[in-house]
Amino acid sequence: MSTTIVEVAPRGTDAAYSLAGELIVPRLVARRRRRVEVALVAGRAMLLPGDHVHLDIRVGEGCTLDLVDIGGLVVYGRPDLGDEPSGWHAAITLAPGARLTWEGLPTVVTADGELLRSTVLRLSSGSSVALRETLVLGRTGESGGRLSSDLDATDAAGPLLRETLEVQGDRPEPGVLGRARVMDSIVVLGERLGPVDETGIARLDLAGEGTTLRHLGDAAHHSPLGELWRAAVASRRDEEVLACAG
Repeated sequence: MSTTIVEVAPRGTDAAYSLAGELIVPRLVARRRRRVEVALVAGRAMLLPGDHVHLDIRVGEGCTLDLVDIGGLVVYGRPDLGDEPSGWHAAITLAPGARLTWEGLPTVVTADGELLRSTVLRLSSGSSVALRETLVLGRTGESGGRLSSDLDATDAAGPLLRETLEVQGDRPEPGVLGRARVMDSIVVLGERLGPVDETGIARLDLAGEGTTLRHLGDAAHHSPLGELWRAAVASRRDEEVLACAG
């Protein structure tokens, strides 16, 4: 298993950071006071059967971390490497007042690929997170392989969101993805999104502080969530500027 570490912690009025990883390599893009931007870069072609990536992401009190994927993730299957599934697991911990924005690019599970994927989020008082994730079954012309994806999010009051998706590209299930190849999602926790144009998307406002937006379709570039994501990120940054000015 390969572990990638992205840690941001307050240091006076600025932020200190720690970056490490091999399969997923974190690179500093910018740092301004307590805001840090980091790019996640694939160290090689991935994911191959048996590859297991663990991301340990920690954002300290009052700090902001912007994560950006550089290139999407492709889950390959190769008979000569066996049939062990690939793994991609992220553990995210946010201290009080911490903010995380993660712009994920598409994860494509090829016809022979199998991916076990999980995201665990632990939020503290006053912290918030905005995630964009796009899951795609198969490259163009493929039906796609097997995907198991879990998300488990809690805050100081208890569970916020728990969900599991299990699909296989050549065996579409009604009431899950149906015949859609793409599930595009925006997940905001620790706060709620304001009104948006909900044409072609499903919105769920959680019992706690949070909102999910989802679109099912046949092509990632046709998703209406791209524009909504850019608007949501711009709004979060405006809020941070106002907070700093105050």
